[in-house]
Amino acid sequence: MNASGIKALLLDLDDTLFDDSHATHQAFSAFIGPHAARFAESETELFRRWRACVDRHWRRFEAGELTIAQQRHERLRDFLGLPHIAEDEAARLFQPYMDAYRRHRRLTPGARAFLETTRHLIRIVVSNGGAEQQQAKLEHLGIAGHFRHVVTMDVAGAAKPDERIFRHALALESLAPAECLMVGDDPERDIEPARRLGMAARLVSPGGHAAVFQQLSEQLHNA
Repeated sequence: MNASGIKALLLDLDDTLFDDSHATHQAFSAFIGPHAARFAESETELFRRWRACVDRHWRRFEAGELTIAQQRHERLRDFLGLPHIAEDEAARLFQPYMDAYRRHRRLTPGARAFLETTRHLIRIVVSNGGAEQQQAKLEHLGIAGHFRHVVTMDVAGAAKPDERIFRHALALESLAPAECLMVGDDPERDIEPARRLGMAARLVSPGGHAAVFQQLSEQLHNA
């Protein structure tokens, strides 16, 4: 990466800046309590199955088949094996999960320091979450002021890895791909499409956030 040419950072949010994995684990523990007697599996095994349900219905949301609320309720129906639960009942059953998820929102290690040391750059969130949902996370985490734009699939009309969402973000500040660094946790959604467009890209992995953010801070500060 030629850090001297970088003018802007495109940043994924969930599991890049926001510790979604932590919030999800805590939320699942709060949710599964009233339902644990239904299952023979351990909580670890149940969580693995829950993650599969999340991924399955999140991809339907990314494809435009479901709203944010609908994909939540569909994963609950899928997981509980109760496909005919009405929307209001699904919302009631899902509420303990949502309450715990919101209580346990936190930044990933090193994220706040990284944002402080990159104030000289344009920062844009590029996320597949909904605009209202992701803005609420940024406000709660106290980092909304770091970003000029929050580009989501409902704003751009496309979800990562579709290159249109990245092009939308670049156009907001008339940026060339070579002037941008994309930072994200998903090789398929974040890294590969950014590199195809000609952007620099850096992957963050579980347990490695602090080291990556520190290294990038030093490279970008010294450029």
